Amino acid sequence: MDESIKILPNFKKFNSYIDDVKQGISPIMLSGLTDVAKIHFAYSTFFYTEKPICIVTYNELQAKKIIKDLQYFTNKVEYFPRREILSYDYLAESKDISNERINCLNNIYSKKAKIIVTTIESASQKIVTKNELYKNIVEIKENSIIELEELKKKLFYLGYERRDLVENAGEYSIRGGIIDIGITKETGIRIELWGDEVDSIREFNIMSQRSTEKVKTAKIYPATEFVLERNIEEVISDILNDFDEEKVAEDIEEIKNGNYLSKVDKYFNYFYKNSETIIDYIKENYIIFLDEISKIKARSENIIKDNQNVIKSLMEKKRTVPQALTNLNNYIDFLGLIKNIQTIYLEKQDIGFVDKQSMHAKRNGYSFSYREVNFFRSSMDLCFKEIQQAQHDKKTIVILTGNKDNTKKVKDLLLEKLENLFDIAIRLNDSYTFNLCKENELYLQCFFYHVANYYFNLNMCCVDDIVGSNSYYCQFLKNINKNDLKDRAEQYFYEEQWYLSYLDYFAISIYDNSYLDKCNKCLDILKKGGKL
Repeated sequence: MDESIKILPNFKKFNSYIDDVKQGISPIMLSGLTDVAKIHFAYSTFFYTEKPICIVTYNELQAKKIIKDLQYFTNKVEYFPRREILSYDYLAESKDISNERINCLNNIYSKKAKIIVTTIESASQKIVTKNELYKNIVEIKENSIIELEELKKKLFYLGYERRDLVENAGEYSIRGGIIDIGITKETGIRIELWGDEVDSIREFNIMSQRSTEKVKTAKIYPATEFVLERNIEEVISDILNDFDEEKVAEDIEEIKNGNYLSKVDKYFNYFYKNSETIIDYIKENYIIFLDEISKIKARSENIIKDNQNVIKSLMEKKRTVPQALTNLNNYIDFLGLIKNIQTIYLEKQDIGFVDKQSMHAKRNGYSFSYREVNFFRSSMDLCFKEIQQAQHDKKTIVILTGNKDNTKKVKDLLLEKLENLFDIAIRLNDSYTFNLCKENELYLQCFFYHVANYYFNLNMCCVDDIVGSNSYYCQFLKNINKNDLKDRAEQYFYEEQWYLSYLDYFAISIYDNSYLDKCNKCLDILKKGGKL
């Protein structure tokens, strides 16, 4: 567990907030949060409630920043980007975006998506209903019988394209008794047949084409979010009933030839009689976080205005208005969708009136005091100064360094600059530094000395009061043979090696106060200038 997550239960307000979330109280507003703090709280909520979360923010730049911050805690973050709605007759959307969207939907359906980030625009766009998208997923089991022609039809329906060799997600190939299906851009499923019986199922690496792990079963999910809900002939017939045949002749020809994807936006309501949004996909299980509701509202209203301008321009040019543009949910629609979903508002500061729902969240609100810290970069003297001030104020210190190499560099600098580094290490329960102490006797002596100095200055004798009995330090002391330590301390005391005797007596006194007198006697002698 990350240290910055571990310390939060030390705060009563945080525990009260988590209790409210576990009890299903909604909506809740958290204010006084910096951008980093918002992600800190969102991830901590996921961690301590064990409920999946979806963060809705106001634009794509902010979404990518949130993902980057979340990746400090975990790499298992799903992004559901907005779809580029086509106003003209060509398919311009990036295949990466299409794959990212369908992968996210598939992971939601299979309950693999625990943390999702999306934007208000993505959450406003209509998509195929969950029931329709997943009604024909294919499950293949070892030793089962496969009707090859039937499998081809199902793969076509799910959006897979046949190729000689699978090189990307959404492709499949059949070579003799081997069927390869590209699931993601990195991995695929390889099915080996013996006649029409499944002999084995393996995952394979698309880049190297080498088989990897053997599995008993495999589920094939849609390769596109635009699976065909209706028969193509029915779609064409409905379009011709409502449009002049001459005007839509080229579109009809494209659809007949199987190139319907570029026409879905224009004739969305003909392809799909029913539709949903990403919010409908997650409404049963997820906690929704709204990042800066006033910005979300403003962005939603601007999207509608922009779309109205596009629609006006297309109508003036006597072009067909894509139905996907007119289907977008507005802000009020969005509020209606999330009304019955547990929702948490993330705000930098206390907000005024935005809507009734956010005002209700304020009544269940918690205000925190976060502030941005300096990015010290090469100004280490300023960093040391702030660390020392934080120590003086008896604050817990967490230093973020970006990666393990930087962590070691910073610790080496702290060794040179700060006399009480090990006090920081013990209070952070830092396994790296503590293991360093165990491996080097000199470090170990310094460790004992600075810990002893710190706690005696506070007139304390029990480390448990600060770091708890499960700390690395206490666990280490519990493994020490107390009799050996006592004999060594007394030997040092007899030899008037006051410093070494002091260290050992201190370690014993943490669990046995009867040795405090000798410990204090050694300390007094040292303070009066006694030899080490």
